[in-house]
Amino acid sequence: MPVTAKPVTADRSNTSVALRKRRTRRRLLPWSLGRSHHVPVARSAQVLQRRSHRESEGGTIAVPRALRSERGQAFVAVVLFLTVIGGSAAIAIDVGSYAAERRDLQNASDAIALAASQELPDAAAARAVANTWAAKNGIDPSSMTVTITQQSLPAEPNPKVKVTIEKSHSFTFARMVGISSAEVQASATAIHTSPAGGAGIVPLSITKEALADVDYGDEVVLKYDANQILTGNTGPLRVDGPGSGNCASSDKYCSGVKYGSENVVCADGVDQTYCDGPSAVDTEPGNKVGATRTAINYRLDNTSTECNDFTDVFEDDPTSSDPDLYSITQECNPFLASSTSSLRVVIIPVINQLCNGSCQVTITGFVLAYLERIGSGGCTGNDCEVVARFARVDQNVGLLAGTFNPNSSNQFVRLAE
Repeated sequence: MPVTAKPVTADRSNTSVALRKRRTRRRLLPWSLGRSHHVPVARSAQVLQRRSHRESEGGTIAVPRALRSERGQAFVAVVLFLTVIGGSAAIAIDVGSYAAERRDLQNASDAIALAASQELPDAAAARAVANTWAAKNGIDPSSMTVTITQQSLPAEPNPKVKVTIEKSHSFTFARMVGISSAEVQASATAIHTSPAGGAGIVPLSITKEALADVDYGDEVVLKYDANQILTGNTGPLRVDGPGSGNCASSDKYCSGVKYGSENVVCADGVDQTYCDGPSAVDTEPGNKVGATRTAINYRLDNTSTECNDFTDVFEDDPTSSDPDLYSITQECNPFLASSTSSLRVVIIPVINQLCNGSCQVTITGFVLAYLERIGSGGCTGNDCEVVARFARVDQNVGLLAGTFNPNSSNQFVRLAE
């Protein structure tokens, strides 16, 4: 009897379960390192073992596409960052070098203008000195313009010189954007002037006539007493107020000699724009021997030992051939901030005349004096001798700039712009 094969009817439910199992196993296999999978422990160990074996043999591991993309983006970002940083550094270098050269040119123009203005009103001499100082500062005179303006009252109270330096500055990195160079310019203006006045003067005085007979640098005996006033003698002035004669706290004359005046006084004829104090002051009558002795000794005793001699404080002016022109050394200059300044250096008003008793006198200018000592005749009773030296300088001694006076015993130069 023939056997007939009976068709097997598949259980659809069982088949579906089997397919799902196979799909699940495929999903559990580590097909992609870029995905997160729950790999069976045994299978993972095999994969790691094979990977370690390949690495030990010098093989390479394929980097997933996602990681390669991230690395590329990071590289581009780093390149852009370095480009920005490099460009900023290049700009900083070029701008810094430009600013440094402009600063050097400004310093050079200041120095040249100050040196040249000392020769004013001699225009030819001023130009010659300007060229000399240009060479000292490494400046080509062809790149420099010197403009001289003479005194013309009232519009121009002082002669002045203006120095302008212009040169081309080459860039290093800006060339890459088409900027190879730029013009750099600096200018300075200096005036030659005489003191208009100011505070801090010592309320003693000397007549204009007596000063004309003084040899600068030589010792001169000054008198501050109640004896008969002779030609060449000097007398106290009432700048801050009256004096008591005993250096009490209310003695304005004594405090003025010790520390300098508080009030501003001006030379006659100066523009009130520059100095707005009075030029007419009263003399201080009476015997001021005690106050003068106390105040002068204070200055002598409180001067630094390094600045206790005329030659320590004054030297021949190195910028001038004039034998009567001095220069105050920087270490002993009381008009500069210094720990070794000399209180022996004082500014005394020059007046038109002396008188007997109390009267009003006119200040015509100012003179620099160096206090040497109390004279051999002492400073007692009605007699008081003070030995001093007068010095002529072309330096700013702390007074306000005024109107240039070629006959002034003190002239100085200063930057005006």
